[in-house]
Order: sequence, then C-alpha cells, then structure tokens
Amino acid sequence: MDETDDPDPECHTRWYFYADRRRWRRGCVDALLRAAADDSLPGVFVTDPDLTRIHHPYDGGADVILPTPGERDRMRDRHSAWLSAHPSGY
Repeated sequence: MDETDDPDPECHTRWYFYADRRRWRRGCVDALLRAAADDSLPGVFVTDPDLTRIHHPYDGGADVILPTPGERDRMRDRHSAWLSAHPSGY
C-alpha cells in the first residue's frame, strides 16, 4: 500500500528538502535561525560538511548533536544559560 492510498488527507505527510552550502561567516544563518525561531520555517538543520555537528533550531529552543561527550560537555558548560530549567537540562 502506497502512503497516498489512504483517502484521509490527515494521514498524508509531505517533506520538502533544500540544502545550501556556504562558507561560514558570522551572521550568515541569522535569517534562517530567526525563521526557525518564529516557526515560519520548520525542519531547519545547520551542520558541518561531515555531518558530525548538527544544530536543529525550532520555536522554543534547539537541539545540538555533537560527535563526542567531551565536546558536548564543553558546549553545555560554555552555554549553560541556554539550557532548560528542567533539572536534567533537557
């Protein structure tokens, strides 16, 4: 059964992908981050070319995936004000 065989449109999901590669400069993704924060552009991911560091901003926060626990801990310590008020920090 194909996913579009279901007559109920509520059961259909569509995803559109766009990728852009650009040289990193301070502020180069500010408009993209603002659109994600305003929920006018959901599903944003910012990553390095090797996909080892992934930043997923959304309205209300962001998820960050890093390659090692040490790098994760350094990021957490450097940006502790960004963490959730929940005791786990999540």
